[in-house]
Amino acid sequence: MTVKIAGHWELSWRSPLEEFSDWWHPLKEFGIPEFYMSPVSGIDKSRVLERRSIDDVFLETEGLTRVYVDEAATISLPDFIHPENALYIFGRTSYSPYITHKKEGDLAVKIPTVSNQGGFWGHTAAAVLLYDRFLKGGF
Repeated sequence: MTVKIAGHWELSWRSPLEEFSDWWHPLKEFGIPEFYMSPVSGIDKSRVLERRSIDDVFLETEGLTRVYVDEAATISLPDFIHPENALYIFGRTSYSPYITHKKEGDLAVKIPTVSNQGGFWGHTAAAVLLYDRFLKGGF
């Protein structure tokens, strides 16, 4: 089983050095040893694999099922069956890789909420998704 995480820095309002901790702490709780982020910010952290774009991440993770986590998806997280080997992809404020990169064979899942307005930040959505995977026996 292989689980990888790819996210996007919120460069317009927060430094990647601050945001790193928001991603790293919940991911380590679920045994994710490293994660991909784009674009390259230049921070020097051993557990973040910075890539120029999400396309570069896709080249390095061929063979994993791409799963976009996005409020525009049609599958709700409670009904979602996690693939054994997955790359979970998270966007950022005002950018959805689901809209720009989804191809045939990729999966997409949304996290339902009371308002269903997609108010989760990437690192929060990652924690919710990994907890769901954990509950369903995916680790």
